[in-house]
Amino acid sequence: MSTSGYPSYGSQPGSLISEITQHFTPEVVRSARSMIGESEPSTYKALQVATPTVLSGIANMASSSEGANHLANMIREGGYGGLSENPVSLFRGGSTTNYVASAGQRQLGNIFGGNTSSVTELVAKSGGVSASSASKLMSLITPLTLGVLGKRIATEPSGSSGLTELLSRQRDEISAAAPSGLSRILGFGPRLVPSSARTVEREEEIVDSPTHIEHFVERAPSAKLRPKVEATTFAERPKGGGGVRWLPFVLLILGALALLGYLLSRSREPRITDLGARGFSSAAKTLARVRLPDGVDLSVPQGSINYQLASFLGDRSSTGLPKTFVFDHLNFVSGSTQLTPDSDRTVTDLAQVLKAYPSAQVQLSGHTDNTGTPQTNQALSLDRANAVKAMLAGDGVAANRISTQGMGQERPIASNDTEQGRAQNRRTELTVTQK
Repeated sequence: MSTSGYPSYGSQPGSLISEITQHFTPEVVRSARSMIGESEPSTYKALQVATPTVLSGIANMASSSEGANHLANMIREGGYGGLSENPVSLFRGGSTTNYVASAGQRQLGNIFGGNTSSVTELVAKSGGVSASSASKLMSLITPLTLGVLGKRIATEPSGSSGLTELLSRQRDEISAAAPSGLSRILGFGPRLVPSSARTVEREEEIVDSPTHIEHFVERAPSAKLRPKVEATTFAERPKGGGGVRWLPFVLLILGALALLGYLLSRSREPRITDLGARGFSSAAKTLARVRLPDGVDLSVPQGSINYQLASFLGDRSSTGLPKTFVFDHLNFVSGSTQLTPDSDRTVTDLAQVLKAYPSAQVQLSGHTDNTGTPQTNQALSLDRANAVKAMLAGDGVAANRISTQGMGQERPIASNDTEQGRAQNRRTELTVTQK
């Protein structure tokens, strides 16, 4: 495809823009065009415009130490490094595209905060596409960009600590390539750092366990306050018995200090909370740190599928196969194969568990309630199982270790006469067939 008339970015050696836009081959552009329904030249131009736009937002985030730390976590935890290996599949549509796009939308919110809509409209106008098309392209370019940054950081001696410096070195080039008006949008108001970037002080309680699982709780911020007492300056020091005038103030200060000392001396009960940033909504479950054989540490709710699966695979004495587990936090958008945003972490952690036990073979089984026709439900349940398989494969689990089946509405575990029962029947199961 001819690219005449389109801007040429990334002439500097080691340019991040060039490293990303080199993946926009004619085949990729054609796939992206089919996905968004725009013309080929407009799709190509929108891709070129969106790239420095996303990089500008990332550079803006990395300009503060808190933002840089959060960005490093996004890169590390996202696991997007493999996207550049087969960028065509990223824009072809289907379950893989939907999964990555869903994650990309959340990352765009992390990067641009309340300015996301304005930035998307600017890319749409500059690229000559609709706002919907620009949003789709940006949601896929963002994970690809994070993957490229992750690979670049891995090859630099300074590692993640050099992330800010890397972006700073190329900030002028990125700004020059970004669409006109972006700096004005990003310059309005303080940049919001998501709550998931805030550091929470944790207190760990180690429990002996043959499966190397430790329980821990979060505690409230430290209350070790140092009272500051300022001396009062009197214009005229009273003479003789005048000292009684300031005695009440001294007694008041001493009383306040005594009360404060009492409050600080009281023992604090640790507060058990959920990891909201990781997608778990139940605060009633105790979190557990699961140490996998490959050195990866996971923080999951005790009793969750990933907790149970890691325990089962790590216990050599447990030989009863097949062994079935029901996903406890895996929900799809109604009638689709797209996971709800708060369910992504379940699949991500599951991939880590399966990679730690490479000899394990599993089967994913999709189930639905009886809403709709049996044929539609069977197809939907299989598509959802295949969607989870694609996500696991995208996270590095060999696809030949995972089989799938769709059971539709044929195997209910509760009555379909109530909403609660139907919710129980809409489930996905994982069966270990080989350890």
